[in-house]
Amino acid sequence: MRVGCGLRVHRIDGNGYLYFWHYEREGGRSRRREDYVGPARDSASRREAARKQLAYYRRILTDIASKIARLERSI
Repeated sequence: MRVGCGLRVHRIDGNGYLYFWHYEREGGRSRRREDYVGPARDSASRREAARKQLAYYRRILTDIASKIARLERSI
């Protein structure tokens, strides 16, 4: 299982576009995805990107806590 996420700016014709990258499980494997957020200069895009990062980490914490609980019960 791969865990991680971040932000990336793609430059196209001199303009920056903000993308949120993260790992997802697909077909039993981890796959890196990039989701378009908006223009890199836009403050709303940066807030949305921060919201996406926070949601990702909260979901991962919940998933990991669940896996830990299952392991603890089996020991």
